[in-house]
Amino acid sequence: MLHGLKQSYSGVGGIFRRYWRTYGGWRALALSIYFHAAVGLTAALAHYWLSEPWWETALSVLPNVLGFTLAGFTIWLGFGDESFRRRLSEAPKAAGQASAFMGVSASFVHFVVVQICALLSAVWAKGMNFPLAQGHWLRPSIDWLAPLGHAVGFLLFVYALTAALAATLGVFRAASWYDHHRRQQGGDETH
Repeated sequence: MLHGLKQSYSGVGGIFRRYWRTYGGWRALALSIYFHAAVGLTAALAHYWLSEPWWETALSVLPNVLGFTLAGFTIWLGFGDESFRRRLSEAPKAAGQASAFMGVSASFVHFVVVQICALLSAVWAKGMNFPLAQGHWLRPSIDWLAPLGHAVGFLLFVYALTAALAATLGVFRAASWYDHHRRQQGGDETH
């Protein structure tokens, strides 16, 4: 049983490492305009997440976005004809790079992972929102931990929304590739 449990954790860890490497890792996140926009919006809206139950908005919005994302990812997996999917799956000339198919797929997975993290942080924030007596021994820690937690949770929520634009543009990019592919197959008659 212990061996099976270890294999289970190892398998999940392996697929997460593969997704993260294909996505581009910390470098891709640090260079992401969508992440930068989320950081800017989080800073600009500090009054909101510091004084309002921001998690209520996140919990009402994110499940719908997540459902659309999973549907979109499913459609992406069957997008185009067989020759197009084969072409997208070809290994790039540079060693160690992911195929275009895996790159777009990693973007979708990243979008889903961010949404799930945002949902979990909103559930956590809602669950941890309870009164604590002024003289309670945890009060000094809570006074600085709560705003930090709200900032991180709200950042994840806003990043989930800005990442929606990234995923949408990724699908549009793939549609452009498909359009180019179909024009190449049809010659000049499609112009």
